[in-house]
Amino acid sequence: MTRKIETQMVQSIVNDESFKKDNTKVINNKTYFDIYLHGHKIAVYYPNSMKLHINNCGYATRTTKSRLNALIQFVDGGLSGIYQRKGQWFLKTTSQNNVEMNDNTWLTV
Repeated sequence: MTRKIETQMVQSIVNDESFKKDNTKVINNKTYFDIYLHGHKIAVYYPNSMKLHINNCGYATRTTKSRLNALIQFVDGGLSGIYQRKGQWFLKTTSQNNVEMNDNTWLTV
């Protein structure tokens, strides 16, 4: 279930616009988008290559995971995603098996 703010966040990327609401901000840098949550850059998206780089910035929260999963679903149609097992985050992708997500580490989707 995608939250309304996440739908708006993704729609701003589709519309090639910047967006700010509550704790979420999308900055259009013309060739890529920076996505922020609570002032921390949690993602960078490159529309031309459809590459998404994600980072929890040390905040393994439901909100961070939800925002990142909304972006991941946008990029690959929901084939990949972040899930949690015993407090540890993992990224499941179509090209790789489960990749452990360490805090404050960038991964490419």
